[in-house]
Amino acid sequence: MGDIKKINKFDEAVDKLNSQEEQELNKSKQVVKAIAGRGRKKQAETRKILPTYIPVSMYEQFEAINKAYGISNNAAINMLIRDYITSKKSVLDDL
Repeated sequence: MGDIKKINKFDEAVDKLNSQEEQELNKSKQVVKAIAGRGRKKQAETRKILPTYIPVSMYEQFEAINKAYGISNNAAINMLIRDYITSKKSVLDDL
């Protein structure tokens, strides 16, 4: 008879799903690369350490408040510094 190849509907559907899955995986990889690329730019920024000395009781209250809000101590300090800079920015304009 010849080389007639019969493809059943099940095999055809599996091939189609595999193809779609591969396309979605490639899209996911591109998104991850794009996000990682953005992250690298942020990491290139230098950082500064600010040592502070505060009473233990004040630190414990600070830490308890942050836990209640579900944020890290570092995130809270960053928020405080941003708020401070925003409210005092006019001082820089006067210089």
